[in-house]
Amino acid sequence: MKYSIEAVSETLADILTQYLKNNWVNSPFCRQKIKPTTNMVTELQLDSFQVMEFMLEVEDHFDVAIDLESLSNTHTITDLAGVVIAAHSEFVG
Repeated sequence: MKYSIEAVSETLADILTQYLKNNWVNSPFCRQKIKPTTNMVTELQLDSFQVMEFMLEVEDHFDVAIDLESLSNTHTITDLAGVVIAAHSEFVG
């Protein structure tokens, strides 16, 4: 199955929106509309624990393993979509 960057970005935005609603109810960001261009660090101010929890949900949803090094230059949802697509491509080889 081939993923498009747009489709994966939209799915990631939905997963992150739901994650924030379910786990960080008191955060002012849990009510914000997450878009593919949303910067997870500067706009949402996710801490490392939140990022790791979110990444576990992403890995489960897409059935991939994401190398932490590949996240070093990942800031937006679209950036993350590229990482997910690359991880999926490596997995199905």
